[in-house]
Amino acid sequence: MMASARMAGSDSIDRLTSREREVAMGLARGLTNKQIGRELGISHRTVEIHRARLKRKLGLPTLLALKELTLPPRGEPA
Repeated sequence: MMASARMAGSDSIDRLTSREREVAMGLARGLTNKQIGRELGISHRTVEIHRARLKRKLGLPTLLALKELTLPPRGEPA
């Protein structure tokens, strides 16, 4: 992902709710909807709803794009 896209994405991240951020972090860690739901004490269907909102708010077409946004570029420290 280009730096400008990463910067635009970080501006959008500020508009996320705390729950959406928690779901995003679970997704970035590679957890399933069920695993995230168990960690957060919500149903996997609720996780799916938050996930859909994340994609819409951040303007991301895929889950992979979300992971790219949350992970540092290659060669950069985490």
